[in-house]
Amino acid sequence: MSAIEKVSIADVPPRTSRRSKTSPLREAILELKPEEACFVQYHDGESGEGYKRSTVAQVVGRLSKDSSEYRYSVRSDVSKNGCYILCSVKSDD
Repeated sequence: MSAIEKVSIADVPPRTSRRSKTSPLREAILELKPEEACFVQYHDGESGEGYKRSTVAQVVGRLSKDSSEYRYSVRSDVSKNGCYILCSVKSDD
């Protein structure tokens, strides 16, 4: 048998999915409807809770780019050590 073997796609086992650290963030964003928002706490070293600012920006940017219907944006709130993620309808511009 050679090192490379041609097989049917039906013979390939399904990919096992794993939850990433950002899965809860992605799921919360995707549940938003237009004119809704959610608050996300920035990472706190003491409690270990929250997300880094760069992670939030990256996830929001990617989901906004991938969506044909919705635009997601981030609005920081320094007083609460976090940000709001807003959902709006993409315009046809």
